[in-house]
Amino acid sequence: MENAAKLAIDEVNANGGLLGSEVSLINEDSQTAEIAGVDGANKLVKVNKVPALIGAAGSGVSLAIIDITTGNNVVQISPSNTGTDFTTYADNDFYFRTCPSDALQGKAMAILAVNENYTLASTLVLKNAYGVGFEEIFVEEFEKLGGQIIDRVKYDPQATTFDSEIAKANANNPEVIVLISYPETGSLILKAAYQKGVLDNTDWLLSEGLKDDSLAEMVGKDVDGNYIIEGLKGTAPDPREAGPAYETFKNALVSAYGVEPTTFTANTYDAAAIIALAIESAESADGTAIRDNIRTVANPPGEEVTNISRGLELIREGKEINYQGASGDINFDDNGDITTAYYAAWSVGTNGSVVWGDNIDIS
Repeated sequence: MENAAKLAIDEVNANGGLLGSEVSLINEDSQTAEIAGVDGANKLVKVNKVPALIGAAGSGVSLAIIDITTGNNVVQISPSNTGTDFTTYADNDFYFRTCPSDALQGKAMAILAVNENYTLASTLVLKNAYGVGFEEIFVEEFEKLGGQIIDRVKYDPQATTFDSEIAKANANNPEVIVLISYPETGSLILKAAYQKGVLDNTDWLLSEGLKDDSLAEMVGKDVDGNYIIEGLKGTAPDPREAGPAYETFKNALVSAYGVEPTTFTANTYDAAAIIALAIESAESADGTAIRDNIRTVANPPGEEVTNISRGLELIREGKEINYQGASGDINFDDNGDITTAYYAAWSVGTNGSVVWGDNIDIS
């Protein structure tokens, strides 16, 4: 994700920077931990005096730092906070996100579960804003579609062993366990489930937080040399619906860093792009001015632009723009949420990499 932000800033600087000055990117690692996230946010806001912040990656960390950023009139745009809490958070309109809320993702997961003919499900989720919020929506939508929830199990994100949680989720014979997690702990859970025989006897569905080409390697292979989680399915926002801007971004990222985009990489690029375009539009790097120009550059009306270069050019000509992101059409509502989202199923292929499947209609 950091490379995507760097790519955007490099494009800005290649086109004259912002307000006549070169832009620099300062990075702090939250380690997906709230304490480290708070330390990093305090440094960026109070020492470095940044007017805008991209992140945090995890919803739990962002909830821990949102009062630090928005309380100091610093714009915060997360590319990956899908937690439902942010929609109604009292942030004085300083918080935005370029990814869709789990209010939509939970529905997509419920539809996938029904499409896979599951009627009895248990959930095993990370005990934080992301996991709990996602679970609540999934349960609600799955039950609306006629499904039944057997058990709901939450796990400590700081834990390193999960045998008891796996046993609880599987205790009453669900047809499927829905795992809402990230690779660090999710891989340990899946490996332990395999070792306990639960992965063989019960199906699993995975959240978008686990859609990572490294997950299969982290979980490991069986005695026959096959990836343990080969064939497991999940849901995620579908970059294939983003249009030509995604392909342009993808090619640029591969050319610059030799890596393919992963989940929320394009959203990170868009977060950096929108901040940059808002600064140029505001003719100011003041946090409040940036906030007040984000919808100006991201929402209609205005000429549709799919790259930073063209956006800066038009702004400098005094024209209005409507930024079309690498992750899709970026339009912000009054809560800082994007208004359009597309989802698809994905699975783990024979080589361990992610394979995209069919679109999921959440309308």
